[in-house]
Amino acid sequence: MTMSKEEFEEEYGKTKLDHVLSYIVIYFMKALEFLLIVATPAGILYQVCLYGEKNPDQVVSLLVVLMIIVSAYGIKLFRRGK
Repeated sequence: MTMSKEEFEEEYGKTKLDHVLSYIVIYFMKALEFLLIVATPAGILYQVCLYGEKNPDQVVSLLVVLMIIVSAYGIKLFRRGK
């Protein structure tokens, strides 16, 4: 899919500086999105581990319930894919 010259200029600007700044912003947004996808689960896991040091009985039961839910969802996705 190609863009017309007008669509390209509206999307990225008319000058070379506008193009460079547009590309910088686009890649910065992609980096932020990647970090959000990676850092959110890592942060949650870290907090669960910290909480688990003080309250292991609650964390173990929570993880078992979470494992059951994730397993059921995975089975649903696997069966739907066939």
